[in-house]
Amino acid sequence: MTRIEIENKFREVTGINEAKKIYKILAKKLHPDVGGSEDDFKLLNTIYNDFIEHKIYFSNDSKIDLELEKIISQILHFENIVIELIGSWIWISGNTKEIKGKLKELHFKWASKKKMWYYGEMKGRNPKQKSMDEIKGKYGSKTYKLKCKKEIAR
Repeated sequence: MTRIEIENKFREVTGINEAKKIYKILAKKLHPDVGGSEDDFKLLNTIYNDFIEHKIYFSNDSKIDLELEKIISQILHFENIVIELIGSWIWISGNTKEIKGKLKELHFKWASKKKMWYYGEMKGRNPKQKSMDEIKGKYGSKTYKLKCKKEIAR
C-alpha cells in the first residue's frame, strides 16, 4: 500500500476508537507475519501515530485538545466514576478514592468545595465561586462516562 492509500483510510475518522479499528484492519493486512512488508507496516505505524498526535477529533462538531483526549483515554477503564468534559477541563466524580493516586499521577487536582477532581489550566482564582451547573451552562458539557457497577443481590 502507498502512503496516500493508508492516509485515505484514516481521512474520515472522527475518534480514537474508530482510528484503532482501522489500524487493526490494516495491521492484519500489512504485518510482515501475515504476508505484508516490513516497510509498509512501519509506514502504517508512522501514519497512525501522526494521526493520533495531531488530527484526532471526538466528534464531527467539536474538536478537543489532544492532551485532554489522551488523559480521558487513560481513565475510561475505571469503574464507578463519571467523566465530564466541561469547556477545556476534565471533571471526575463518583467513587474516586481508589484511583486517587492515578489521578494525582496524571496531574488532576482536587476541588474540595465541589468534591470533584479536575484537569485543566486554571488561569486564576475566581473570588465568586460558581456551581457546576453554572460552569456547565457557561462552557458546555459532554459526559464521556457515566458508569456504575451494579451490585448483584443474593
